[in-house]
Amino acid sequence: MKLVPLYNKAIVEIIPEGGETITKSGLVIPGKQNPYYKARVVGVGNGCYQNAQRIPNDVKEGQIVYFLKNSGMGLKFDDAGNTTHVILADTDIYAVEENE
Repeated sequence: MKLVPLYNKAIVEIIPEGGETITKSGLVIPGKQNPYYKARVVGVGNGCYQNAQRIPNDVKEGQIVYFLKNSGMGLKFDDAGNTTHVILADTDIYAVEENE
């Protein structure tokens, strides 16, 4: 089954942060908790309509984006119950990574 987002929505796959430190004795110290997620766009809707004109989405598949952790709707979950994919509105995406 393939999910296709509608209108101004995008489906993103969360990129794990990592950043854990393991001491010599085996104690795991979690990394700094960020209030945002970094994710890869895996699906984009056609855009929204305003005044009978279509406004396309600014993001494209494959781009790396940043959004707040409480945004969107969790879609797929891994075996541990953690969210792996999120459906977001284009207004929930705060930044796009660009290579210079």
